[in-house]
Amino acid sequence: MAAFIDDLALEYFLVTLVSVLTLYTIAYVYLEYRKNGTKNLRVAMAPAGFPLLVLGVVILAIGLFQEFVWPLPGSYNILYGDPFLMLGMVTLLYAISVIRDYKLQFPGIFAMAIGLLAIVYGYNAYINNLPSASATLETFLLYLGYGAFGILVYPVSLIYDILPSKTKSPALANVILVLFFIVVILAFAASTYGGLTSVGAHIQHAP
Repeated sequence: MAAFIDDLALEYFLVTLVSVLTLYTIAYVYLEYRKNGTKNLRVAMAPAGFPLLVLGVVILAIGLFQEFVWPLPGSYNILYGDPFLMLGMVTLLYAISVIRDYKLQFPGIFAMAIGLLAIVYGYNAYINNLPSASATLETFLLYLGYGAFGILVYPVSLIYDILPSKTKSPALANVILVLFFIVVILAFAASTYGGLTSVGAHIQHAP
């Protein structure tokens, strides 16, 4: 039988780092847009490529370990391992697309599918009362937030693919970007709360 490897707090914080990097990149690209319009948006996004690559590799490695070794008790491996593995895949795809200046919409459609799946996982954990009586709703809200994050990545990716050919950002694009920014902040808050509350308990009851 595999040993219990309690890295849930680390997983929370890695997910939080994805949100932090996303928020910073949005702000950085927005400032570029305010200064120079739409023409250099892809250039402004390029510095995010390497940090995304590092995060993607680490998340993917932990996700693969969890899938192969099955270290957590029972179906917790499915609840936490499957979405975490998929997050690593899409983060790595985004990193490669940003570094190589590929179209972002292709990993974006992948992110949207993963977002929908995250909501399905979270909902099933909620209706089956999987994590615990006190944390079930919190877990569902976390998965709902990151599910919405993933879903909105696709239209945002389309916007960043299309905007460099435009002279001005359309009103609908602005609405989507503001909504995306708000959703990422909420998801960031949920994962930060989950990570901070799990650190003490996991340190006290390490395997």
